[in-house]
Amino acid sequence: MVRYQWMGIFATCGAIAYTLSLTTTALAQIIPDNSLGAEGSIVTPNVPLQGGLSDRIDGGAIRGNNLFHSFQDFNVGNLQRVYFANPTGIENILGRVTGNRASQILGTLGVLGSANLYLINPNGIIFGQNARLDISGSFFASTARNLVLENGYQFGTDNPGAPPLLTVNVRPGLGDWLPDSGAIANSGNLSVGKNLTLVSNNLDLQGQLQAGGNLTLQAANHLRVRDSISNPFIAAAGQQLLVQGNKIDIFALNHPSSGFFSGQNMTFRSANPIGGNAHFYSGGNFTLENINGNRGDLSSTDDPIIRASGDVSFNSYTGASLHIFAGGSVNIDSIEITGTEPNNFINETVTLSDGVTRVAINGNLEPTVDIRAGTTNFNPTGITGNGTGFSPTPTSGTATSADININRIIAPGGLVFLTNQYQPNPALSGNISVNSIQTANLIGGGDVVIDSRGRITSRNMDVSGGNSVDLTFNGRGGDITLISTSDIFIPYPSRIVSYGLGGGNITLKSNSAIIQEPPPSGSSDSSLLESAVFNSGTAGDVTLEAPSMLFGGFIQSSIYGSGQGGKLIITANSLSTDQGFLLNYSEGGNTGPVIVNAQEISLNNSVLGTETDSSSGGNAGDVEINTNTLVATNGAQVSSITTGIGNAGNVTVNADAITLTGVIEDGGIFSGITSNVQRNAQGNGGTIKLQTRTLSMQDGAQIRTSIRGRGNAGNIEIRAEESIAIAGSVLATVSGRIVPIPSAILSEVRPGAEGEGGVIEVATRRLSVSNGAFISASTQSRGNAGSITINVSESASFDGNPGAPFFPSGAYVGTLVGASGKGGTLTINTPSLSVTNGAQLEALTESVGDAGNIIINAREVSLRGANTGLFSNTTPGSTGNGGNISIRSPQIEIRDSAAISVDSKGSGSGGNIAAQANRLTLENSAAISGQTASTDGGNITLALPDLLVLRRGSFISTTAGNAGAGGNGGNIRIDTGFLVAFAQENTDITANAFLGRGGNVAINATSIFGLAFQPQLTPLSDITASSQFGVSGTVSLNTPEVDPGSGLLPLPAQVSDPSDQVIVGCAAAQGNSFTITGRGGLPENPTAPITVARSQTVWRDLRDFSSANEPANTSSQDRRSSISQPRVQIVEATGWEVNEKGQVELVSRLPNGTTVRPGYQFPHCND
Repeated sequence: MVRYQWMGIFATCGAIAYTLSLTTTALAQIIPDNSLGAEGSIVTPNVPLQGGLSDRIDGGAIRGNNLFHSFQDFNVGNLQRVYFANPTGIENILGRVTGNRASQILGTLGVLGSANLYLINPNGIIFGQNARLDISGSFFASTARNLVLENGYQFGTDNPGAPPLLTVNVRPGLGDWLPDSGAIANSGNLSVGKNLTLVSNNLDLQGQLQAGGNLTLQAANHLRVRDSISNPFIAAAGQQLLVQGNKIDIFALNHPSSGFFSGQNMTFRSANPIGGNAHFYSGGNFTLENINGNRGDLSSTDDPIIRASGDVSFNSYTGASLHIFAGGSVNIDSIEITGTEPNNFINETVTLSDGVTRVAINGNLEPTVDIRAGTTNFNPTGITGNGTGFSPTPTSGTATSADININRIIAPGGLVFLTNQYQPNPALSGNISVNSIQTANLIGGGDVVIDSRGRITSRNMDVSGGNSVDLTFNGRGGDITLISTSDIFIPYPSRIVSYGLGGGNITLKSNSAIIQEPPPSGSSDSSLLESAVFNSGTAGDVTLEAPSMLFGGFIQSSIYGSGQGGKLIITANSLSTDQGFLLNYSEGGNTGPVIVNAQEISLNNSVLGTETDSSSGGNAGDVEINTNTLVATNGAQVSSITTGIGNAGNVTVNADAITLTGVIEDGGIFSGITSNVQRNAQGNGGTIKLQTRTLSMQDGAQIRTSIRGRGNAGNIEIRAEESIAIAGSVLATVSGRIVPIPSAILSEVRPGAEGEGGVIEVATRRLSVSNGAFISASTQSRGNAGSITINVSESASFDGNPGAPFFPSGAYVGTLVGASGKGGTLTINTPSLSVTNGAQLEALTESVGDAGNIIINAREVSLRGANTGLFSNTTPGSTGNGGNISIRSPQIEIRDSAAISVDSKGSGSGGNIAAQANRLTLENSAAISGQTASTDGGNITLALPDLLVLRRGSFISTTAGNAGAGGNGGNIRIDTGFLVAFAQENTDITANAFLGRGGNVAINATSIFGLAFQPQLTPLSDITASSQFGVSGTVSLNTPEVDPGSGLLPLPAQVSDPSDQVIVGCAAAQGNSFTITGRGGLPENPTAPITVARSQTVWRDLRDFSSANEPANTSSQDRRSSISQPRVQIVEATGWEVNEKGQVELVSRLPNGTTVRPGYQFPHCND
């Protein structure tokens, strides 16, 4: 379609309109004037020249290598041929027109030689459709009044006779001034061997302008370019091309061959925006400039295509779709696309450097910014414009880099495609920097695609399907795709969004790093990268891939309507955040999941997770992290939260090592992993699953599932192949109060919540909980607390109590103040359990709910230190019942004021204690207690096949009514092989009461040492079941070696003198023998049937009775000598004693009553 827009041109370009209206019917001849006197010009018509009849111009004034002509009129008629003679040595021919009429060149104008031709006519110069130039040198045409010569003189038309012509050298072209009158119009084919220059007040250009050297088109006022369907406009320069005008108006898109071509640099210079509806082909740089040298502006109503093998640079562009192919860099301040191109010049699908992503380029279907820098292909598929036959397509230039630098791009609803990876020149490096891109549009946002061989830098992108400021949308948001072989850098503050009835996908891929710059200290702004849906559609996915990532702002896929959320997918070697929020959020439908795959993850003062604040039941998505190392510090959290109606998501972390450290002191925000149901929310918490080799939590870090609203708290499942270490507690300011923040694994039902607590399951090889850290499942509301199960394959250690205001280290299942729900069960399965230095395993009630239970299964249990132990207690003012404690372990040691307790200090009943062990030791004020303040004491059941030892003020008690109130004493049942105590150490077994009935004590033991039944407690070691004001309980002692009616068997008052004992020190090698066959040792009851004996504990004497001065390995002569000695009878062990070290030793009572003890040096057998 022809798009001349004639009326507008004529209205604004009066001089050009006047020039084009000049008649060509009655041509004035070529008439010399008399200004040169005898050196005037001579015109000879009809001379055979250059293959035809021509008019020849001779004469003129020769000055050096310059020839001057002066004419009254100068015209070349249609089909007329006019040639200037070129005397030897003449390099420049200068002609002026001093009359008052424009020159019309309708035929051929040439030079009979290689000289340059200059023609000036201030009235104007018209080149008609058949105009031709036959000039092998340069041609210079101007409406200037004068040519300024090197010596400062002028050769002009104002005063032709002065000054006199001297020897001069004329500068080709006009560099520092332009004519203020006249016009040059061309519709012919002007071609010269060297430079072609047209200089006028106005230029009206059609046809073709070709120069083997430089092509210069300069207008002091207007420069106008047009083509037609049948006649292309071509401006072609073998070297430099300069187009200059105060106003430049170009429309040359009607013919496929139209365009501007240059073998070297192409420059457009204007004081106003340049109307550039054309295709531009530069073999060097392409530049738009202001008159003052600053970068200029370009506008186009159609489809400009710029191809340059060098750099492209201008200030701004406004108009239809823009395409730029640069062998070098592209530098533009701003681009605004106002619509599609009316003619489809480019229709191409480009595959990006990742080999997967494809981009369809069609500026006719959508507003398009298509910029490709650093490329070697300037003729992509679909370009219709063609310079073949006029100037070679640019293939090489003066490219400095493959950079693309653009401050702002506005393309409503359009495509922005920026790349320096399209068939790239590998010799060039290049970055892409775009401060702002806006493709937002009410009917749908456009896509942004950037593919860079270097860094990508961008601060703002808005591809929304509407207005992202007032949040009005009628369309889907566009997609954002950034691909870089280097960094993707997002400066602070930034805003990259795709909002709409559906959110667009945001994809960032880098071979190096993605960096969202963190905010400086004290700043209030934030950075945002978000895809969001504001209706019933679907939010886009946010996909981030890079070896290294750093985020200091919001990264999220969100829902602000009833739609569905997109995914947040992060793949990296190293992921770091600093004040970052990698969060999928919903106020309506379900959020998408967050999936992170990274070798190393470091979160600082950040959040990674999902959140729903839906009013319609939208759930928070799951969070999945797969990494070698996860580190969260300074309040960083991995979380899934519901604050509205909807469930929180699950949080799954698969790692080699997880380290959680620290809190934000102002606010008490802990580092950790959470899945919470917040206040007023309705929904269940998600499950936290951790699979790792090691888990370390320090200085207030927490793993927490809690409920404050309506719904159940999530479960916590932790599998740590090697170890779990939880340590430390810190102080923080929360709501103006200083409170302790412990390192902890927590499942909570908070005040006002309606729902059940979650289950905590921990499995590891080694567990260490210390310095105020703990594992807790509690309730402060109607819901029941969750249970805790800890499976440790090697050792579990709980150590330390930092003191107030901190908490003891430990594990807790608690029914706290305000709760009506029940406590959960604490179960620990481990070979070795150590609870020391004030640490506690506790099932507590502080309210009307019952305390939970504690179950311990271990090979050895060690409790040591004051306020240390296993507790299932009730606190003063509580009404709930205490929980039960069950322990199964071959060996249990309770030392140094440690305790196992089911005490009740409230009005609820105490719990029960059941322990099964081979050996149980209570040492130094240790206790097993079921005492109560005013209710029935708890029951204690101890099944100890081997041994129970009580030392130094330790006790076992189910005493009731410690507060002077009622309550019956609890029952104590002890089944053991030996019960050992020391009378003077005040170790007691009590089931007493104050007002109620005393409890029952039943002891079944092979032997009881050091304890005596007493009606009331004494300073000695006692067994009591008394009541101060009620009925005493019963004491039942079943020991086969004593008469039950006579009490207990006391230990000997004095140690026997072994000096006269039977000599038992003779080794078997000296002739003695003691042979036991069958079961490998003496049974407790040798007369028992074999089936019974097998179930009894087998006693073996492992002592070495060889004398220290008589080694067992004697010589053969000694052995023969010993055999001849009489045999000595070996006395069977008949009892045992506890030595001064508290060790139990077998002894033998000889016939004379003397007791033989280990260590006694018997006389030699020969004595």
